[in-house]
Amino acid sequence: MKKHKLKPINISYVASFLDGEGSIIMGKCMKFNPVAKKRYNCTTIRMEICNTDFDIIKDIHKFMKIGHVIDIKPRLKKNGEMGKPQKRWQTTHRQTLAVLKKILPYMREKNKIEKAIEVMNFYEK
Repeated sequence: MKKHKLKPINISYVASFLDGEGSIIMGKCMKFNPVAKKRYNCTTIRMEICNTDFDIIKDIHKFMKIGHVIDIKPRLKKNGEMGKPQKRWQTTHRQTLAVLKKILPYMREKNKIEKAIEVMNFYEK
């Protein structure tokens, strides 16, 4: 049997993976400044792609050259079985902006496109 040669990852592949397996999160939270001893409003921005195929996540991270990869422990399913361990490629704040600027033209999923535009508009203010 002939061995299958993997094609290199490209930007449209990353965009399609974000469309299907990823998320873009933008929300408000309260942070505490220990020096000023005050709480203040903060906007948190994160983008992530999780998968049980560790090589795909590592390859995406290597291709994009930004963010970091996190190990996700298996979770207990409703039926009592343990799920599979996962890897998560994650970007935060301006890292997310840099990635979205590159992949937005290739994205297809309506809700994620809207969220990507919202993140980009936030930084253009």
